Amino acid sequence: MRRASFDLAQAGAAVRAGGVLGAILRADKGSFYIELETREAGVAELVTSNGRERRSFRDPGQALKVVRELGVATGRFALEEWDTQAPIPKAWSRPDQAAHMKAKHQRADDAAEFEADVLQALAEADDPSVTKIVHAEVMALLDAKVAQIKKKSGRKARA
Repeated sequence: MRRASFDLAQAGAAVRAGGVLGAILRADKGSFYIELETREAGVAELVTSNGRERRSFRDPGQALKVVRELGVATGRFALEEWDTQAPIPKAWSRPDQAAHMKAKHQRADDAAEFEADVLQALAEADDPSVTKIVHAEVMALLDAKVAQIKKKSGRKARA
């Protein structure tokens, strides 16, 4: 008989519906797996959404965190197969995801910096002690700066 399996979304729905009695944290060599005791299907394995493979955890603390986030309050441990001397499985390397997250964090930092600048400018706009510059003067300063940059970049191109 084929064993029941839930991905995270299905497991969460089963917990919210009251169909899960508890969780079992099962060790197998150096990896840890979550099984859910259900009212109807017996024991169901927690699997990945994509390949429907057993979802493995290198760290039992992370597995317990997932159990808690699912909303399961009670459980058991099955540590008979745990080999404390087993090598720790290598973490997955996701360079594409790492680059995506790095860019996302950079955008968040830039947005926070921009927001701080806007808030500071708004505070200064209401402050009577801050010296105001007329728009025409600002545009003249900006035009001079642009001309200076163009002149400087023109010299580098010729050299």
